[in-house]
Amino acid sequence: MAGLLVVALVAAFLVVRSGDQGEQARQAVGQRPATKLPPDPATDLPKLLAKRAKAVLDDDRAAFLATVDKRQKTYYQGQATLFARMRTAPFSAFAYRLDPNDLRSGAKLRRHYRADQVQLAPVQVRYRFEGQDSSPVLARESFAFVLTGSGWRIAGPGDRRMSRRDDVEIWDSGQVRTARSPRTLIVHHPGQEDLAQRLLQAADRAYGQVGAAWTGKWERKAVILVPRDQDEAERLVGARDLSRVAAVASSSVESGSTEAEKVLGNRIVVNTSNVVRYNMLNLQILLTHEMTHVATRTLGDGVPLLLVEGFADYAALKPVGFSFASTRPALNHRVDTGGFDGVLPSDAEFRSGDAAVAYDEGSAFCQWVAATFGSGKLQALYREFRGSGSTSTSELDRGFKDVLGISRRTAERRWAAWVRDQLSRS
Repeated sequence: MAGLLVVALVAAFLVVRSGDQGEQARQAVGQRPATKLPPDPATDLPKLLAKRAKAVLDDDRAAFLATVDKRQKTYYQGQATLFARMRTAPFSAFAYRLDPNDLRSGAKLRRHYRADQVQLAPVQVRYRFEGQDSSPVLARESFAFVLTGSGWRIAGPGDRRMSRRDDVEIWDSGQVRTARSPRTLIVHHPGQEDLAQRLLQAADRAYGQVGAAWTGKWERKAVILVPRDQDEAERLVGARDLSRVAAVASSSVESGSTEAEKVLGNRIVVNTSNVVRYNMLNLQILLTHEMTHVATRTLGDGVPLLLVEGFADYAALKPVGFSFASTRPALNHRVDTGGFDGVLPSDAEFRSGDAAVAYDEGSAFCQWVAATFGSGKLQALYREFRGSGSTSTSELDRGFKDVLGISRRTAERRWAAWVRDQLSRS
């Protein structure tokens, strides 16, 4: 035993010697020369992000924080808080994607981060919620990576140019809770349990109403986010002012993919500040409208808002059974005061101060098409404009002729007369 120990010590001694003798000794005991490769952020950073994503799915706090530079104490503590909030989100998949071509040197930040090397990069986050998402949500996040003695670590967000494009998630502002049924998932903050349950009931009733209006293929599932207030809702959807909005259907767009795959990860974000006062009927109308957007969103861009918003309102109002005038009060008032011009609303009008009238006109148009030509023709007209990228007058005219057999102007004239007739009966 003593003899073996001596041989081992000699071998170790010879390995660390320099020159030909040392090299021969390495070869004699079957060891490879120790080589230290220079750090390669294009290779190393995706591996670091893969460890971070795995830690999220494994609910491994230590592994998650091991990807963060602990010298950046404020950021490190913020990441610990973020992980505590994320762990209650029902992820079934979570991944980061970094394009090495997007890496940019952050040499000016070396002193700030006390690092010899700093790399900045935007990162794509892809995740799914368990039992809900057939396609992932795509989100943008940016990081500043620093090279430490232990390897690359995340030290903060990207610079101002990158971070101002970062997306906001509901767990960024607090702990999240969930309420669910077989088809609906509500993600909310603690203290919003009553509203979450009411939204859950309204959503589950809305599937049948959407199905009665739209026969196209869609997931027939919904994820509804309930932010704390309007300010958080605006940050979640990247909007400046939602004061006149009750909810927004939001989705991710993957560039460079086919039209059928382009729209991913649908979400409905409610403006809690407005919705908290809604009764069950108004919640049902609201969610049916937004779920209709989810059902039709796979058709992509190009469909005029006359049909996008009009059809969603038509699907939501049709089962209610109230009079035409009571379900379109803004249009009723416009006709009563002599301000109705009989012109179909443009896309711009849906974003103007007269948006309420435009919505009523759009839903009235869809009801007229369904009553005159049948619900199948209404759906066909909607599909006619999918992916067209245009809502010009000439494009509308072509679509109307192809599907309804009449020009846009003829349809407009007949629709206006029908509207006046409907309101005169109320």
